[in-house]
Amino acid sequence: MRETSRLRPPTMADIARLAGVSASTVSRSLAGLPPISEETRIRVENAARQAGYKINRHARSLRLQRSAILLVLIPDLANQNYSDLLKNLDRAAFELGYGLMIGHTGNDLERPDRLADELFTGGIDGILLTSSYCPSRISERLELGERLPVVRTLSPTEIHSGIASVQIDETAAAADVVRHLIANGHRRIAHLEGPPIELVSRLRREGWRRAMAEAGLVAEPGLLHPGGFKLEDGRAVARSLLAAGPLPDAVFCANDESAYGLMTELKSAGIRIPQDIAVAGFDDLPFSQVFDPPLTTVRLPRREMAEVSILYLKQLIEEDAEIEQKLVSHQLIVRGSSGPLERG
Repeated sequence: MRETSRLRPPTMADIARLAGVSASTVSRSLAGLPPISEETRIRVENAARQAGYKINRHARSLRLQRSAILLVLIPDLANQNYSDLLKNLDRAAFELGYGLMIGHTGNDLERPDRLADELFTGGIDGILLTSSYCPSRISERLELGERLPVVRTLSPTEIHSGIASVQIDETAAAADVVRHLIANGHRRIAHLEGPPIELVSRLRREGWRRAMAEAGLVAEPGLLHPGGFKLEDGRAVARSLLAAGPLPDAVFCANDESAYGLMTELKSAGIRIPQDIAVAGFDDLPFSQVFDPPLTTVRLPRREMAEVSILYLKQLIEEDAEIEQKLVSHQLIVRGSSGPLERG
C-alpha cells in the first residue's frame, strides 16, 4: 500500500502546497490562462517539476489556439555573434514554454519570407529579428499601422518603425570606446565603419564623431574609412592606411571581425599593436580575448538581450504589450590592443 501511494501521480493540491498558492491558481497557471503573474507562473512550474508533474505544452497550445513556436531570423549562422545569441534565445524560449523555428536570411530571402507568412496562418506566434532585414509582408502591415508580435534584438531599430526592440545604445557605446582611446593619449583616431546602408553603422559612426568633438578633436574626412563587417574589409582598410602614409594614432573598428582583419594585415607589414597604432572593435566575440594582442571592444549582453527579447515577445503575444524600445547596458572591455603609443 505504501508503495502504491508513493508512486501516485502528483495532484494539483500537491503542486499548490509546494508553490504556496491555491489549486485553482496552479490549474490556470499550467493551462497558460490569465490572470497569472509571471512570478507566480514560474513558481508554479518549478513546483510542478519538483513534484514530478509533466507539463503538456502541446495540449496547452491547443487550448489557447497558439502554436507556441517563435520564428527567429538569423543572417549568418556561422557568425559567433548570432550563434551565441541563438543559444541563449533557445534556452530562454524553452523556459517560457516556447520552441524556436530558425530562418536563415543570408542569401535566399524567399524561404524566410514564406516562414514569416506563418504568423498570419497560426503556424508561429511571433517573430524575432536579429538584423536590419524584415520580411516584406511584415513591413507592409507595419507601415499600415498594424500591431504585430515582432521584436528586433542585437540590431538597432528606428524609433517609429512599429517594431518593438531590445538593444544597447549603439552611439553611447561607440563614444565610450573612442573616449578610452583619447584617455590613452591618442588624437588622430580613424574609424573603420560598417556597411553604410546599415543603421548600426551610422549610429557607431555618430559615436566616434561625438567623442572626438567632445575632446576638441577634428574627425577629418581622411580618418573615416568605408568598410564593412567582414575580415577582408579590415584587411583592405589596413592596406589603404599603409599606402597612404603616416598611420593614425588609433583605429576604432565597427566590429571585431573587421578589427581582426585590420590587425592581421598591419602585423604582417611589421606594424606593432599598440606600440605603433592602437585598435579597438565592437561585439566582444570569444576570439577577441585570445587574439594577439587581445582586442579592446564593447561587450554586447547577448544573454540578457535574449532573455528580455523572449519575455517581451511573449508579452506582445499574450498580453498585447506596448511597442517600445528597451535598452540594456553595454560594457567596455579594455585589453592590450588599445594601449598608448611609443612616441619617438
